[in-house]
Amino acid sequence: MDNLVKQMLSFYDKNSTSVAIIVALIVVFGTILIYYVLSRKSSRNAVLLVGLSDSGKTVLFTQLVAKKFVSSVTSMKEMSNTLRLSNHKTIELIDCPGFERLRMKYWDDYKVRAKGVLFVIDSTDFANTGKDVADLLYNFLVDPLVVTHKIPFLIACTKQDETRAKSSKVLQKQLEREITAIRETRAGALGSTGEDDTSRSILGKLDKEFAFNDIKNEVQFADCSAAESNTQLDSVLNWIKSIA
Repeated sequence: MDNLVKQMLSFYDKNSTSVAIIVALIVVFGTILIYYVLSRKSSRNAVLLVGLSDSGKTVLFTQLVAKKFVSSVTSMKEMSNTLRLSNHKTIELIDCPGFERLRMKYWDDYKVRAKGVLFVIDSTDFANTGKDVADLLYNFLVDPLVVTHKIPFLIACTKQDETRAKSSKVLQKQLEREITAIRETRAGALGSTGEDDTSRSILGKLDKEFAFNDIKNEVQFADCSAAESNTQLDSVLNWIKSIA
């Protein structure tokens, strides 16, 4: 043991400059790595509101940030505002346009900032929009960034104040059936092109019907309403607080 210590001290005496440079480089690169990791985490401090056009995103956004009702309008650009929560935390809300030709552009622009995704569904119109809703949600859930960071989703089933609205439990089952059909189509398309690794673009387990419980990131469902006379947003706010 003494000989080993002597050898180490002798090596240091002969190479003190080199050792000092190596230590300095380790400290510098370690500091850069820590800063990079922390900055990446801090940059993801937003909840993205996404969904089809006319799903009620902008109405929901306005109720959350300003507690006031606005008539539904088709947004052609994003809107953002800071939401102050009851637990004294803040988080940025970004309402991304649902217009078909814009929705993926704004998703690609803002997904790197997403700490969570609020996917808005019109609960009164799923019979007409179900396939489009499922296809859009599928695209978001297989996004490599979503998968890597296990970004949580809340499926906000809006317009629950209306008599035609379907509950979140019913919509979850219907979405799972739609996604199963989409998955089969995409898996077949990948197989026909000779793709070996389908896991990157296939949701859930291929040997069973799709279920949200089978994917790695958490997906929750909530009934809500942003109506002027019957606002029901507690479940949405509680979810935002849980991830903020």
